Amino acid sequence: MKREEKNSLSRQRILDAALGEFAAKGYEGASLNAVCAAYGISKGIIYHYFKDKDELYLLCAARCFDALTSYMTEAVRDLHGSTGQCLQAYFDARLCFFAQNPLYSGLFLDVTLHPPASLAPALLAVRKPFDALSLAFLTELLECAPLRPGITAESVVEDFGMYMDFCHLRFQAALNRACPPGQALRAHEARCHRQVDILLHGVLGESHA
Repeated sequence: MKREEKNSLSRQRILDAALGEFAAKGYEGASLNAVCAAYGISKGIIYHYFKDKDELYLLCAARCFDALTSYMTEAVRDLHGSTGQCLQAYFDARLCFFAQNPLYSGLFLDVTLHPPASLAPALLAVRKPFDALSLAFLTELLECAPLRPGITAESVVEDFGMYMDFCHLRFQAALNRACPPGQALRAHEARCHRQVDILLHGVLGESHA
């Protein structure tokens, strides 16, 4: 085996181990000692390939969000139907991704809800393509739909951001009540979908609108 191939395999093994640790325990609860003990990796080998825990966390976060962004880009490419149908398909695709990649689910929650302050700017950069994709998808839906006078797609997208901040707080409270991450994620996605639907259509039926 060539040295370059061996190095690549060693790096990948460490990253896989770190992903499992961060997904299960989050940044604050994870430790390199636990990675070493659970996966039979020496700390010296870890530091040979990576600077520290922060670098490993950022690389794992980038791996998660790159995979999610790539998956969602394909999922929304050929969506068609009503606004409601497209929204349902979008959130269904997100849940499908996490069902297929349960480790990413735990890491996504940690990056979204508990980003370490020292890494916040770097994590924003990691998230940027995914956040941009989500906002572009919503903007495209709005631009294809008739809006009430005085309401712009930009203002609705801004309000959506505030709605999501509220949803994240509720989601964090659910996790703090020891709700299983998978269950909390499904509840969170359902709440996000409901908030977008309310934002677009209101809460009153047609006869009362």
